Amino acid sequence: MKINLLFIVSLLFQISASANCADAYASASYSLSHTKKSLNANNFDHQQYSASRALEAFEKSKELVETCGCESSMDAILDGIENLESSLEASDWDMGRYYAKRALANAQDLLGFLDMCSSNNPEQSSEDPQDLQDEGATAEDDAINMLVESETDDLEMKINFQRLAEINISELERAIHELALLFECDKALNIINNRKDRTEEDLKMESFTATKAHYVSQTVSIHNKALFALLECSKQAN
Repeated sequence: MKINLLFIVSLLFQISASANCADAYASASYSLSHTKKSLNANNFDHQQYSASRALEAFEKSKELVETCGCESSMDAILDGIENLESSLEASDWDMGRYYAKRALANAQDLLGFLDMCSSNNPEQSSEDPQDLQDEGATAEDDAINMLVESETDDLEMKINFQRLAEINISELERAIHELALLFECDKALNIINNRKDRTEEDLKMESFTATKAHYVSQTVSIHNKALFALLECSKQAN
């Protein structure tokens, strides 16, 4: 069977583009973490510093979401940016905290929307927006009532990123498997191996940057091996 190379390349790049949502999720997790720190800050300077870091993370999320296609999350991002800008413009600690509290709800909503975009679950996508707001408010209250240590925040971000990255990698492998069967390309089938599960202890022993680098490397490796295998099969078919 002759393989349409343009179809292969465009499809694989479309699939791998969804992995950008994992980067957006990581950035959104940073915005959540820094917003929590702004809320828990015991002086105005620390509050403002954490709010500025949260704003940077929201702006980075906006850039990444625009490339991964999760448009439903954009309102939460824009609202978060607006609230954090207001927090930074506040003249006192109380007003800064008021806007940071609102930004925390935006960060929770953003993570929820990115979850739905990643899982691509129609039932989840049809969820009532009011329910999402209620869930965000509940999560906000829980976050405010707990003082979360930075180590816990970091581990939570790594676990969330791991989960999202593995969803995207599994989707990539599924698509490669279907392409390999369609084009009768055994070489492409052979690159899909069972991946070793990474434990929570593994995540505790490394930085968030290392966790992200691991999954980026894994995604690129799978993508490139599949592309080269399909190209080899194409040469044989001609």
